[in-house]
Amino acid sequence: MARLSSLEELRPSAMFICTLVLASYFFVTAGIAYDIINEPPAVGGQTDPVTGAVKPMTFMPYRLNGQFILEGLSGGFFYTLGGVGIILLDLSRDKNKSTLFRNFYMMLGFATTILSYMVCMVFIRIKMPGYMR
Repeated sequence: MARLSSLEELRPSAMFICTLVLASYFFVTAGIAYDIINEPPAVGGQTDPVTGAVKPMTFMPYRLNGQFILEGLSGGFFYTLGGVGIILLDLSRDKNKSTLFRNFYMMLGFATTILSYMVCMVFIRIKMPGYMR
């Protein structure tokens, strides 16, 4: 059996740990545990009163304690995207990078954070119509 000279050989890289944390954050915010326990459908359906056709629904309006699978996955994706935007904003402060990369990280981080915030607010307005109006 080979002996390890130090624990440094067992230490994972910082990028691996960051990826692991972001993946676990996505799973928690997407409601994977809820999806496994309650087994909701991926999407729902609502009957159109005029035509009688069934329209697909991805959000359960007026149901704060329930979700479709795609609703949770899309919410978790945009929460995680906002977190990645904040990480990019932090990387834009690194003095060892060139100005081009720092400006690129700043613009991309700002854009993804704002996009994530706006989409999450749209999701909240779909989920809770009349909230904050």
